[in-house]
Amino acid sequence: MSESWGEFVVLGLDAIIFGLCSHIYWNYSFSSSLVEKAHRLGINPIFDNLSNDDKFYAAYQGEVKALGKSIKSLNSPDVSGVIQRLTIREHSIARNSSGFWSDQKNTIQEAYNVVPFVLERGRMVVEIVDPLNAELLDLDTVHNKFETSKMGFLDSFVGFFYGVRQRGIETTEEMMKEGSVITAIGEVSKDNQGLLQLSSSSRGYPYFLTSMPITSLLRKLEEQKRTYKWLTYLFGSIGLVISYRIVKNWYEKRKDKLRDEELKRKLQETRKERRKNARYGHELQENECCVVCKENPKEIILLPCGHVCICEDCSGAIKKDCPICRSPIGNKAAAFIS
Repeated sequence: MSESWGEFVVLGLDAIIFGLCSHIYWNYSFSSSLVEKAHRLGINPIFDNLSNDDKFYAAYQGEVKALGKSIKSLNSPDVSGVIQRLTIREHSIARNSSGFWSDQKNTIQEAYNVVPFVLERGRMVVEIVDPLNAELLDLDTVHNKFETSKMGFLDSFVGFFYGVRQRGIETTEEMMKEGSVITAIGEVSKDNQGLLQLSSSSRGYPYFLTSMPITSLLRKLEEQKRTYKWLTYLFGSIGLVISYRIVKNWYEKRKDKLRDEELKRKLQETRKERRKNARYGHELQENECCVVCKENPKEIILLPCGHVCICEDCSGAIKKDCPICRSPIGNKAAAFIS
């Protein structure tokens, strides 16, 4: 029984991993298909000539330019951009349940600064709306600093006792620089002043702001798609093998149970026939007859009251109370009267 439960647990875990892998696979497959079919906006597109499908998902590539004052880097004054992400992470070593130490990262703080910006190519400009909603947002690292924690003997001893030892603090600054070439893929619209805008899709399609060209993005999506496709096949095959083992074990146990029941039934029939044959040639007294049918001899003892009062043929119908004392019947057994 414990082995069966173990197989069910493994099958459940495999089903969860299979579901996650297949879900991610279909997401990458869907995204790859959409990006491949996305309308490429030309140098001077006419918005009214775009079809509804083209408006809902289009791609445009251009240089980043701030609409107004850009963001200056906190650590590199000569670098400016339109999106800034500041991250502070704590690095530590923690002891896991198996007793080994492993590296861990914990984000202490993450902050964004964003200014309105457009992608510009020639005379064509497209304003990017809600960039932080992008599923893929490529930023360049302009500063990264790791400060090692200074720990005394007492701190090291306490950290070893509690299973967590701090290594240091990492500070990272990332930016989308002005002048960098970005590929934006999303929904195209037009504001009141006639400026084209590109934002996240109202249909739930993936929104990309990446430094990769479309061909490289497609190649990356296809690689991820293939990886999760094979993982889906792998865990699907494992699930089929485990399911086959469970069904096989159930079938064998069921077959053994039916065989035992058939053997038991045949033994009962043989015993009944043998007892029936033994009844002939012996004239029964009234006190020796079954109290139910008044024909067969008393053959069954009822427990726990101990009355021997019914034959084997009638024992199947008498299930609850003893016919003599009306006590509840807990069990029945064959009685051998000499």
